[in-house]
Amino acid sequence: MKPAALATVAEAMGGTLAGVSEELAAAPVFGATTDSRSAREGQLFFALAGRVDGADFAPEALLRGAVAAVASRPLDVPTVVVEDPFVALGVLARWSLLREKSPTVVGITGTVGKTTTKDALAAILRTSGHKVSATEGNLNNEIGLPLTVLVAPPDAEILVLEMGATHAGDVTHLCRIAPPRVGILTAVSPVHLDSFGTFEGLTAAKGELALALPEGGAFVYPKAAPLAATGPGKTLRRRITFGREPEAELRASGISEREDGLSFTLRVKDGGGENSVEVEAPVFGTHLVEPMLAAIGGALALGASPEECTRGLRRLRRTGLRGEVYRLRDDIIVYDDSYNASPAAVAAVLRYGSQGAKGQGRRLVAVLGGMFELGGGARAYHHEAGKLASEVGVDLLACVGDEARWYAEAFHGDTLFYEDAAAAEKLERELRTGDYVIVKGSRGVGLDKLTRRLKEKLALV
Repeated sequence: MKPAALATVAEAMGGTLAGVSEELAAAPVFGATTDSRSAREGQLFFALAGRVDGADFAPEALLRGAVAAVASRPLDVPTVVVEDPFVALGVLARWSLLREKSPTVVGITGTVGKTTTKDALAAILRTSGHKVSATEGNLNNEIGLPLTVLVAPPDAEILVLEMGATHAGDVTHLCRIAPPRVGILTAVSPVHLDSFGTFEGLTAAKGELALALPEGGAFVYPKAAPLAATGPGKTLRRRITFGREPEAELRASGISEREDGLSFTLRVKDGGGENSVEVEAPVFGTHLVEPMLAAIGGALALGASPEECTRGLRRLRRTGLRGEVYRLRDDIIVYDDSYNASPAAVAAVLRYGSQGAKGQGRRLVAVLGGMFELGGGARAYHHEAGKLASEVGVDLLACVGDEARWYAEAFHGDTLFYEDAAAAEKLERELRTGDYVIVKGSRGVGLDKLTRRLKEKLALV
């Protein structure tokens, strides 16, 4: 954020100063944090209440350089007293974006592909010479998004923000904090159905992004997206569709994968004609084509050319645990996509793993953790994935966690079961020379612990 005096920031949040000298009231504020361990000079420490009371950690935050704490009561350190620090965090982020010469906000939502799209769009824009700040990790909720806004460099021109949602109204709330001019919908598939209730409810929630855009804004979305997810009836300056369908404005053909990554032909409809450019990206997984198309759509909406998009994608580096390929001892190849899981994402990884294993004549081992937050249809979604694992030729299915038992109920082949990721470390005993291993599961299963252990114990020597 652009620096502002502590007194000014307090007023913007509707707060009052307690234990603050005149000199400190004039001190500049450069950002914010909710973690006392990561507090830096010039930041505000927001003392949020959760499993612990953040107020207990305010002294540590100030020792590390924080200007003051933001709390619901005066503390033993300089404090901005507000009614609710959680609400004040969003208020400050919105205020910082509505100031003069604020950055352009790109909002990204969707059930899968948000982080890949964010990484790809940021790579394109940076290669094009823009000063970009983007969501780190998965800080895409009502706490992570305003923090991302507030820690952005003062000279940032574009903010690329993931907008996650687990309930109706979540995306609308995030858009109030950080009003986007460009919106990107990556995909709509079943996730969080225990909180959304129905797929239709989820679809409408994703449509909140399009509805939040100004009339002069642009919206990028899959050609096959449900109508409710696209803001029907909303007048916008530009709509850009993507996909593999011939009708999509941005589509990919000639998709192939080599040792150095993906390549495909990008076809862009322009008026009555169509232009094409070749795309190469150092990432693995043909299911990543759609997120890259979504990113290209966002870049075009911001004025980039197709050629600039291709140059940027050559520099793409994905956030960790998403589509990472590495080789272990005994020529074992691992495709590690362990960060999170949904039915569509699991299906995509199974198909990708099948292509890789068959193309190289390897045994296919699928390590699948359960998929969380799928509501009453959870068992059926796991059954679909287990059935698909049989159809694509998985040779050995390793199920991790209680929900993962449901995969095995529909899988016809050799199966292993581990109660948790720690127990799954025994998997190394079952691996053979030349195996192709794919790893996918919801974040709560902790499969990243398993892959980290495999790297340590089966490292190339």
